[in-house]
Amino acid sequence: GLTTNDDDEIRLCLNMLQKSHDDTGFMHESIDINDPMKFTRSWFAWANSLFGEFIWKLYREKKYLLDEIHIERV
Repeated sequence: GLTTNDDDEIRLCLNMLQKSHDDTGFMHESIDINDPMKFTRSWFAWANSLFGEFIWKLYREKKYLLDEIHIERV
């Protein structure tokens, strides 16, 4: 998502990231492609920092993509 300007590719990345955090709200080191609930390192600062940079970039440059995301509140 950080290296593309293509809105559809960014949407795809956002969707994939949203589905793979297993309700932790954090990014992981790796996930099982067949079962996103299986992952390594429940907290991975480097990945979380890059995710934050990605969201910040979208907020500044393509906020409308963030507005499209449906976030379930618990």
